[in-house]
Amino acid sequence: MAALDPHESFVERLIREAIERGQFDGLPGKGKPIPGAGTFDSEGWWIRRWVERNRRADERPTDRQPD
Repeated sequence: MAALDPHESFVERLIREAIERGQFDGLPGKGKPIPGAGTFDSEGWWIRRWVERNRRADERPTDRQPD
């Protein structure tokens, strides 16, 4: 275990220890860029991403019929 840094926070210590134990090894997407990182996104980006993730592949927003 590495020497304790007096400025290291509790959370940083937990993360460092998990890395040392290899708990982050083999995660999906390792070494790939985060989608959308570094791009400007307008207000409401999170809801558009949620809709994209949760929409059926064969459904488009304009295809929906009123209930």
